[in-house]
Amino acid sequence: MKSKVLKIRNLPEEMQVLNEVKVKPIGSLLVLMLVSGVFIISGSTIAIMGVVLLAISSYALLVMPDRILMQFTDEYLVLYNRKNRDECMLIYWDEILLWQYQKHNNEDQLWLQLTDGQTETIECFNRNKIVPYFKIYAKGKERQLKPARRRRSAASSRQKI
Repeated sequence: MKSKVLKIRNLPEEMQVLNEVKVKPIGSLLVLMLVSGVFIISGSTIAIMGVVLLAISSYALLVMPDRILMQFTDEYLVLYNRKNRDECMLIYWDEILLWQYQKHNNEDQLWLQLTDGQTETIECFNRNKIVPYFKIYAKGKERQLKPARRRRSAASSRQKI
């Protein structure tokens, strides 16, 4: 099996990254700053809310740290969200047996099952950036949720004598 945990410094140098997912939603923060600017320019009582939104979004954009969660290439996927920040998980697309994007109330998760039986679960925040790559490179390997079974009512299950 080619997929493995390795030190970040040992990643292939010729790696051509197609896209990467980061912790900080830069696009959303910029839109929030734009909306707060419109609120401030409006000059009414909503301007106070604009100042608060501008302060929060500026703090998040300029002060809070950002890091890469995952990177996509033609051959493999690199997962950086590990306990040891110096390590990453390199997973080749052909070694993914099943995958599923699971939506939860507090966070979304990407669930992967590899050909050797190993499973990986990764916190995710943006389905729109992740799922298209899996639909291209791990096509036909998505695990579908089973539909809930409908229970028959007591009236329809009774038999006539």
